[in-house]
Amino acid sequence: MNDLSIERQKINRKFSADGTTYTVSGELPSTLVFIHGVGMNAEVWQSQFNYFSGAYTVIAYDFLGHGDSPMPDENPTLDDYVGQLSRFCKELCLESFSLVGHSMGALISVAFALKYPDKASSLVAINIVYDRTQEDQCRILARAEQVLESGEIGNIEPTLKRWFAGKSSPEEEHKIIRINKWLKAVSPYGYGSAYRLFALSDKAFMNKLSQLQMPVLYLTGNDDPNSTPAMSKKMAELTPRGEFYSIAKEAHMMAYIAPKKVNKIIGAFLNKHSQRND
Repeated sequence: MNDLSIERQKINRKFSADGTTYTVSGELPSTLVFIHGVGMNAEVWQSQFNYFSGAYTVIAYDFLGHGDSPMPDENPTLDDYVGQLSRFCKELCLESFSLVGHSMGALISVAFALKYPDKASSLVAINIVYDRTQEDQCRILARAEQVLESGEIGNIEPTLKRWFAGKSSPEEEHKIIRINKWLKAVSPYGYGSAYRLFALSDKAFMNKLSQLQMPVLYLTGNDDPNSTPAMSKKMAELTPRGEFYSIAKEAHMMAYIAPKKVNKIIGAFLNKHSQRND
């Protein structure tokens, strides 16, 4: 048994009827649901569990093809990932909750909120992408197709350097090693299918953000070259109750590598729009 399997056994993981794996902490009235990005799994939110579990029921799950959840069907759509979340929430009897999604998880969160506006009471989209250039989309799509065709997730090191530029403390190095393990352990088909959608879905919300009536925070890092502050700022401007914040000296994996900064901002946003005192 490898180190990653041992780490996963330490966390109290549960399975829904369709095989979705998830972790839940607490039984409080207000609920937070966290959705990870491509190549990750629910464990990436451990710092958020520790921070928010005293005030909320905190739930994180593995989306299709990641962690221990089932694989997506052939040529999945974004709606397949939204459907997984919908079934999962229905089974857990979640009537209204706040969604926090990172990267691909942020795309799923926004798509879910558009389809089920009565379910998402507030939304935090972390390091989301929006209206990329054609060149950037083609580059990301080419990598996704390469993974699907080869059955291998290569070139991890450049990704880690982009995600964690300037991060070198012992604690940060330990976290980077764990991210590396997760990327090497994920199914190439699960990764490639989600990454392909990540490449194609940045324009899925064009002319639709005005439909989001719940409070939405678009949160990114100043040093994220792909999920840029300009993207998040534009989305906030197009969302009726949209807010924008970008964290200095942080990049794509900031929720994991710098949770103190990120959690404080998310917590302030949720408290500002909390329904607990209604």
